[in-house]
Amino acid sequence: MTFKKFNLLFVLVLSVFFIFSCSSNDDEKEEMTDTASENEDHDDLDISDIDISENDDHNTDTGNDSDDIVISDNDSSENNDSDNIDISDLDISENNNDPDPTDDPDTTGDDDSDTDSTDESDEDNDITIPDIPVVFGNICTGQTKCYSETTEITCPDEGEAFFGQDAQYAKAGKCIQQKFTVKGTGDEKIVFDENLKLEWQQKIPEGSFDWQSAANYCGQEYAGSYGWRLPTPKELLSIVDNGRYDPAVNTDLFPGTNDEWFWTSADFASTAEADQNKAWFVRFDKGFLSHKSKTESEKMHVRCVRGTPLPDGEFGTEKIGEDEVVKDSVTGLMWQKTYKDSVKKFADALSTCEDLDYAGFTDWRLPNKNELASIANYAKYRPASDFPGMPNWTFRTSTSDAKKSPTTNDWKNAWYVTFYDGIVNFEGKSTSDSVRCVRRGE
Repeated sequence: MTFKKFNLLFVLVLSVFFIFSCSSNDDEKEEMTDTASENEDHDDLDISDIDISENDDHNTDTGNDSDDIVISDNDSSENNDSDNIDISDLDISENNNDPDPTDDPDTTGDDDSDTDSTDESDEDNDITIPDIPVVFGNICTGQTKCYSETTEITCPDEGEAFFGQDAQYAKAGKCIQQKFTVKGTGDEKIVFDENLKLEWQQKIPEGSFDWQSAANYCGQEYAGSYGWRLPTPKELLSIVDNGRYDPAVNTDLFPGTNDEWFWTSADFASTAEADQNKAWFVRFDKGFLSHKSKTESEKMHVRCVRGTPLPDGEFGTEKIGEDEVVKDSVTGLMWQKTYKDSVKKFADALSTCEDLDYAGFTDWRLPNKNELASIANYAKYRPASDFPGMPNWTFRTSTSDAKKSPTTNDWKNAWYVTFYDGIVNFEGKSTSDSVRCVRRGE
């Protein structure tokens, strides 16, 4: 082999080696490029490529919570109906375990829960007052309409005449709506007051009874149980619905209730000779409370109750600035210690409280029928109340009589409580009465 041929052979060998080396490097570079591409695809997750069912199985097996996609459990039955999950319904942002610093409440000062609460309240104009004690004085009367001194009217706006009526503050959440459920089967069902936790006989006996016979009847078995008794005056008033009349009660819940008298357990506390042997009753044509003789000649109807008797008010006086208020620890209501006498018209009674600036508060209102009756004490007389300095006078409420007057064919009457004896009744809206305002205490 000549030197020239040797050189040619050497060049050929070197060329082959160089070509092989370049090919190997290109393959390695291509492999590295593919790997980088896969990592980049993982970092930029295309949600359309996710198979939720596979991820769910994988995450369940590995316990890797950081990779879980959490699906809202609003209705698990809907998810069970189909194995196909619409990925468009998922909110991936909620599943991001690396929080966005802009969402940090310490950084922005925003509170998502407060925002949600505000949004909900904006959608619902009704105002809900939390933590109202569930007692008789805080139960709504049932009135839903507004009235002038003679007619039914559209409920007025603040600042207009007749603003501040019972129905308006009930809608604003200043009282608790009545709530009953019927329990049991057969003829002897029980009506349960979800608020006051009292059980009422739904089926009442036919006919009428003198007071002692009514008390004896309640001592019998009903619905397979004992412990029944005649209701107290406030208990019987608690099932009155002053949005109704003839009778003023929900007859679907309390069938058989006519517009006549029903006995209570309370004796009339007067010591006068003419008042001996009297007891309180409620008449259900409109729901007024008065007293009558317990003699055998006086007969009334009976509906028995079972449960812990409702408490009377517990009052304490407090001076705020130059003014005194009376707080009832049972209802949580704050009462004006002073009062205005001889307020003649219904509109003036309402505006007296609406315009009141007293003890540093301006949210005073005229009390409804149940609120005012709640400060009575039917074991007392002249005054029939433990309220400090209560005079033996009649005080007006914001509750109108829902039934037209039979003499004038208009809504001329409103409810009152007279604290001489505790009677709850109605009278003309132009009658002069006293006004004591109330508000929800802190």
